[in-house]
Amino acid sequence: MASRDLGAHAKQSDKKGKPYEYLPPAKDPFTGADNPTSLRAVEALVGLPNGPFRIDGVLPGVSIATVVRDLRHRFYTHRAQIHGGEMDQYAAWSDAGALVMGHYSKEALESTPLWRLAHKGVLMDHFFQGAFGGSFLNHFWLICGCSPAWPDAHDDLRSHLDENGAPIEGPKGDNIVTARPDDWAVNTVQSIFFNDGKQGEILLPGQNAPTIGDMLTAKGVDWRWYAGGWDLAITQKRNVEQDDMLLNVFRFQWHHQPFAYFERFSPDTEKGRAERNLHLKGEAALEEDIVNDKLPPVAFYKPTGNLNEHPGYAGIISGAEHIERILHLLEQSPSKNSFAMIIVYDEYGGFWDHVPPPKASSVKWKADAFDPGSRIPAILISPLAPKDVVDSTQYDTTAVIKLIQDCFHLDHLPSCRVNAQSSMAKLFTSGASPTHVGELDVSEHQFEPPKFCK
Repeated sequence: MASRDLGAHAKQSDKKGKPYEYLPPAKDPFTGADNPTSLRAVEALVGLPNGPFRIDGVLPGVSIATVVRDLRHRFYTHRAQIHGGEMDQYAAWSDAGALVMGHYSKEALESTPLWRLAHKGVLMDHFFQGAFGGSFLNHFWLICGCSPAWPDAHDDLRSHLDENGAPIEGPKGDNIVTARPDDWAVNTVQSIFFNDGKQGEILLPGQNAPTIGDMLTAKGVDWRWYAGGWDLAITQKRNVEQDDMLLNVFRFQWHHQPFAYFERFSPDTEKGRAERNLHLKGEAALEEDIVNDKLPPVAFYKPTGNLNEHPGYAGIISGAEHIERILHLLEQSPSKNSFAMIIVYDEYGGFWDHVPPPKASSVKWKADAFDPGSRIPAILISPLAPKDVVDSTQYDTTAVIKLIQDCFHLDHLPSCRVNAQSSMAKLFTSGASPTHVGELDVSEHQFEPPKFCK
């Protein structure tokens, strides 16, 4: 699949297909609490040409350190923005108007930790999020290659679409659950298992689909999900100061903790609590395990919300600096010669991209009920892989599961998408350091598992 040239992108159009003369106003673009008062007071960006634009420098004082407002990124909205691969209705379906077309310049990025991290390993430039929409759904695709089931969901929770498959106007258009006849939760909803008394009344039932954690456990391979703020989040009867730390400093999000939605980790049973204690850990445990050579063969890590680079409440620099620090710990640890670190974003954040995502229903990807969403950044860093390389193989979020399956010779998850992925394992086989790796068919590729797989 060839990338479209940024200079030849399709013009953004309204919902009826008419190209805009100028992009719709970007409403309240810099309302983030961490921004200076002068920028928070900006009511709109207006008169921007119909095309991508640099966020840094768009107004005096706007830089890469400026936190932009949150943008709508919901399941059916995202599908409508992609518009069958035309990529021309992002502004029409966004609640942020022109801001959806914003990007940071090379000049602003090249001195950042993220830029340095990309040069330290393999940049995968055709890596797509697992499903349309936001963080909630894409965390599930990271661990099971599936969507959470909600059988017989009430109609008040369901999405409602027009004859073109786009969400109807209003809050119930792009709702929590898919439109009938499907029964999948696709937009953010909290879990019945969080049990802190503040998760609201609409709660997703416990999930039972097999996850990559189940496959690892069945094979006797240890694994953990580490999350910043987790220890405080599971503290029962938090006081006012602890609540403030969790919600306003850490900016913790329960819907970024996918394993916690599963029956296996229910806090209501003795077995579930034991599984939680064994596999779901906080950030302090991650750092201790790295330093003390106790990191399990497979580890996931989700930083706190204030460090996840999400528009609306987190900056780019602090999040990248944090990941760089974790990488430094690995490079100084007893595992320094045998680790592999994959840095990947959960979703597109609401922003436009010019590369159409692949369709899961195509021959290569086989059929499933969902398609990959927009392209997202993904970087592989390992002493066992080349540096300063661009890999243009087509992947999506489930390629992480595919690599784990390959490395540890696991039973395959019942996910046609996972098992149709190209394997990142090929990136560990070459002793050379090419500047670019083309899209290769590695479905039958034989490889010697890297050291970290043992």
